[in-house]
Amino acid sequence: MLAIEHDWRMRKLLQANLESIGLDVQGAVNGQHGLRLISQGTPDLILLSVDLLDIDASHLLERLHAQLSGQVPIIVMTAEPPSRRLARKDGATSYLLKPFAVPALLQTVGQALNDEAPGTEGMAADR
Repeated sequence: MLAIEHDWRMRKLLQANLESIGLDVQGAVNGQHGLRLISQGTPDLILLSVDLLDIDASHLLERLHAQLSGQVPIIVMTAEPPSRRLARKDGATSYLLKPFAVPALLQTVGQALNDEAPGTEGMAADR
């Protein structure tokens, strides 16, 4: 799994929570770093923040969707509700509205991987 997030605190939070349920998470500090990591191996899932500093997230989302032939689920993390519509249009599998609760993260990731994450049965995502 790849988390593309410029905020190191959020990146560490994502990694710690997802690794605690047995998922392997690589963190990318920006869009270009994320693209380099993807060129080294295709992740099972991508968490993509829309507030990247080096590249427009909408452009990156389109590029990732095309490069990975739509085969890798991409969850967009956004603080702005209008970005949700854009995310769906550009190929995102799902979205998380920031700030989000850990159970919402685990459920959304579990659903994107077509298997509910451990310990999240019956929890509703923050949407």
